[in-house]
Amino acid sequence: MKRKYILFSLLAVMAGCSVTDISPVREDVGARHLKLNVAGMQGDASADSRIGDLAVYRFGNGVLEDIVIPQPAGEGGIYDFEAVKGPGEMYLLANASALEPVRALVPGQSTLEEYLSMKASADEMTSGGFLMTGRLSYDDFGGQDVTVRMTRSVARLDIVSMDKDVRVLGVKVTGLAAEGPVNPAETDEGTVLEDSGSRADGTDGDGFSMDFSDNPLQNGRETLLYMVSMENASAVAEVTAEYGGGLHRIRAGLPSSIHRNKVYTLTVQGGGAGISVSVSSGDDWVDGGVSGSGPSLRGLVDVENSVLPDGVRVNPSGDTVFVSYLGREFTLSLLAEPSSEVEVQGSVRGVEVRTGQPSVKSLTQVASVNVTSSLRMPGSLAERIYIDVRQGDVSSGRVVLVFEASPVEIDGVLAFDEDGTCDFGRYLDGELAVLSVPADREVSLEFPDGEDHWMKLVAAADAKAADGISSGKKVYRLLGGWKPNDPKADGREQSGLMVISSADGSDREAYTVKRLNWGLPVVKIGQTWWCRYNLRGNVKSFADQITCDKDPASQGELYGRLQDMPEDELLALMGDQYQAGNPDVLPLRHDGSAFYYEGMTDSAQNFGLLDPSVMAPDGYLVPDYGDYAIFARSDNYNLGGTGERTFTNRDGLELAVRIAERKVSFLGHEYGTVAFYDFADGDSHWTLFGLGHQWNTTHGNISRMNILLATYGNSGRTWVMEGYASTEKPGENWIKFADNNSVKTRTIRCVKAPVEYIYQ
Repeated sequence: MKRKYILFSLLAVMAGCSVTDISPVREDVGARHLKLNVAGMQGDASADSRIGDLAVYRFGNGVLEDIVIPQPAGEGGIYDFEAVKGPGEMYLLANASALEPVRALVPGQSTLEEYLSMKASADEMTSGGFLMTGRLSYDDFGGQDVTVRMTRSVARLDIVSMDKDVRVLGVKVTGLAAEGPVNPAETDEGTVLEDSGSRADGTDGDGFSMDFSDNPLQNGRETLLYMVSMENASAVAEVTAEYGGGLHRIRAGLPSSIHRNKVYTLTVQGGGAGISVSVSSGDDWVDGGVSGSGPSLRGLVDVENSVLPDGVRVNPSGDTVFVSYLGREFTLSLLAEPSSEVEVQGSVRGVEVRTGQPSVKSLTQVASVNVTSSLRMPGSLAERIYIDVRQGDVSSGRVVLVFEASPVEIDGVLAFDEDGTCDFGRYLDGELAVLSVPADREVSLEFPDGEDHWMKLVAAADAKAADGISSGKKVYRLLGGWKPNDPKADGREQSGLMVISSADGSDREAYTVKRLNWGLPVVKIGQTWWCRYNLRGNVKSFADQITCDKDPASQGELYGRLQDMPEDELLALMGDQYQAGNPDVLPLRHDGSAFYYEGMTDSAQNFGLLDPSVMAPDGYLVPDYGDYAIFARSDNYNLGGTGERTFTNRDGLELAVRIAERKVSFLGHEYGTVAFYDFADGDSHWTLFGLGHQWNTTHGNISRMNILLATYGNSGRTWVMEGYASTEKPGENWIKFADNNSVKTRTIRCVKAPVEYIYQ
């Protein structure tokens, strides 16, 4: 018996009793290996499941008979243990060296009732490692190895905040019991139950608090404290957090029953303009973290009695519902404590949530929640609505509805409203968007009957794929097109549908795209589409311009029409004068003695430096040097006098030019001679004309045959049609790229901005 004597001596040191206090051991049943299986332990023991000391307490007929200390016998929680026959049960305590009630246990005197009723504070039950308990019966000695399941005597409280905009600054918990039971309770039949103590005799005073203000908790998890088991508790957690630019204090009640060996989690979430905290109902304690939840009645979805179509799924713990971006209609049956009330927190555009009575009457089905969600727009982010479960004014649970983000990504000017419509409200062409869609989705375009196919989809490379690794998405460019000289380009609305669907056409998303169809009459000279008329009115207003539907002459007829049309019609056709930076017209006026351009100022911006789109309608540009250079052989070229001739420009293109003059009167006063210049590239005719320019603000300082053409790209020089009446300088009409200041007024003749998609 020498070995047992040594073991007992070790116990005497731990328990504060003498060797003679220990009862004599009866019949030996031989050595056994005890293997301790700590509840929730995964793999090697961590700090959550490590055993530092172990003692076995054997009771017979309700009295403590002996205490044995098994010795570690290697890795994996194996201990050597010599058992004896006898009636009763054996109870195990691990990490109990700091437990004061253990020191009062005396073999032959202490009772099982005293053992089972031991209480201690959470600090006592964690200061020497986590206090754990287990139970062993003689019926378990069927072989050499005996496994005992050990459970921790305390519960754990964590806090988690995963919303990026939430910063937890502090936590305070009140109403916790000052001490609780060491052991789980037992029924009369010997079944082990989860025991709970009562806080009626006293709580933890001022409670627990933790300050995160120096290092706010954000996107993380933290263990707050360890709790004794409790029954009929009214513990409350108060969280101080920053969210939405404000400081919030929010409260949540802990479950009324706190069970040993469980992890309870405070979850802080922000949604919309509000912030909330909820408490889990107690998850199994797994080393280093929390396992999945078991059944709970603190705000869960009863999947069996819910109506969940494809595209709606509930997470395994039953507290989160994920809803497809395609939109769905479904009904949730909500489980909670019978006295609970539900409250909807937050809103999401296109989502309607209605609560009602459960379809199946049950003590735990407290509400039926009907949800209707519409299609979520491309580019939308995931959003949440919270269904809070409350008991009085304290939150006791929460179900989260997560409306998933659309996987369709859009870069560009295309943006849809809540009805799935993008109405540009103006003319627009070129690249409207780059679309990225899942690989199993198709994109197509549909147009109303009779509508031109004014949009086009072009497959593109995945620019977001890094290092040659595909993102798994299809990429398309959506182009808005242009139709030259479209007779229907009168400001009417054009529309089309962008359709995204599965390959078989199911799960169809249809988005409407609209624009106003405007266009100016054009002619192609070389590779450039030139407008046929000067701008008039407001440079950004198509309604002020001569549009395709208002063109008074075909391109071959315009030159002749200008020479004999009524003078009032000619004045309207000649266009207006402008200063850079001012989009409004400087109309021709007569003060009774001289002509002038009303509104001209002695300072202006520079056409050469101003973005060429600023002083032109949408889709058109102020020409640059190279655009006008096609009509000249050099930067100072004489086209000759009236009549017709040909010349070869600097690019080797042969052009024909016709020049005509006309004396006119405008506004009831003689204006003088104006000229018309018709350039022909084959059958394409481009006719240049204008009212000249005013060189300063003095009335009458107008050079009527010297047309300064607004030119982009050079701050000091601009193209000029320097004309002379045949009676003044016969044979001279010069096209020049010459020095001119920015104050002088300009004629604006636009070119069409380059466009990738031209439709007919």
